[in-house]
Amino acid sequence: MAVQTINPPIAERRKRRPRKDLPKDYGWAMYMIAITLLMAAGYVISRDHLYKPGDKIGYNLGLAGGLMMLTLLLYPLRKRIGFMQNWIILPKWFQWHMAFGVLGPALIMFHSTFYIASINSGAALISTMVVSGSGIFGRFFYTKVHMGLYGRQASHQMLQKELDGYGDVKSNLSFAPGIQKKLAAFRDYATYSSRAGKLNTWKLLTLGVRKKLLSRALMIELEDVMYADAVEKNWNEIQMGKLDDLFYQSKTFIHAYLDAVQDLAQFATYEKLFSLWHIFHVPPVYILVGSAAWHVVAVHMF
Repeated sequence: MAVQTINPPIAERRKRRPRKDLPKDYGWAMYMIAITLLMAAGYVISRDHLYKPGDKIGYNLGLAGGLMMLTLLLYPLRKRIGFMQNWIILPKWFQWHMAFGVLGPALIMFHSTFYIASINSGAALISTMVVSGSGIFGRFFYTKVHMGLYGRQASHQMLQKELDGYGDVKSNLSFAPGIQKKLAAFRDYATYSSRAGKLNTWKLLTLGVRKKLLSRALMIELEDVMYADAVEKNWNEIQMGKLDDLFYQSKTFIHAYLDAVQDLAQFATYEKLFSLWHIFHVPPVYILVGSAAWHVVAVHMF
């Protein structure tokens, strides 16, 4: 006598289904959390006056942080000077540029014991923090106008081609006309003003939130559409397994499609912001180089 398989309700299957999604920038997020915790611990330790900026520990912390900041200059030189362009692939330089751009200032903060003792040291420290903070913003803008963190620079035509590459939404989601309409409405809303090469501030700030809310709603609707009939007809585990695979394919398609729409709609605005960031970022770098050089000279001569 065959044993009949009783399938759990949709909500119960949602709990059992393993999550496959991870943050896109998981490694960078963990690195920033580690640096933040390190800075917090360093601030607490600095209150105990276990070392001074001028003693062996403090001096070596400043030296290590300063050398890391100095190596940051190699990244723009690597891109522009002919004989340096064969020195390691550019994405590797960019990785070190980002890592040292955060860790270097952290070590300099340790060196200063989180205290500004003079105008000279204060100018060097503040300019270091400004350049580091600006770099973090620049990294965000960089990811919005490049194909991935280490990919080539994107273009509006390239993103349009990528979105068109997903094919006809109706053919991919023929079983869910309600989801089709919501995806089409989101695309119209997101790309309407961007067709003229601009996106208003409110849309820029809220489009990501709107996308996340829609994505969650669509996942619930997709699950209801795909599993309601199967649960009602008491499908066996083999049938449900195949349906699970189809569900994940549809889920992946919807997420990728929404991301592509958002990227295309916001591209022109982020491209302009990235250009403006370059204008802002360069002067503090020169100030940092000058103030840091004077700080080193003053420390060793006076």
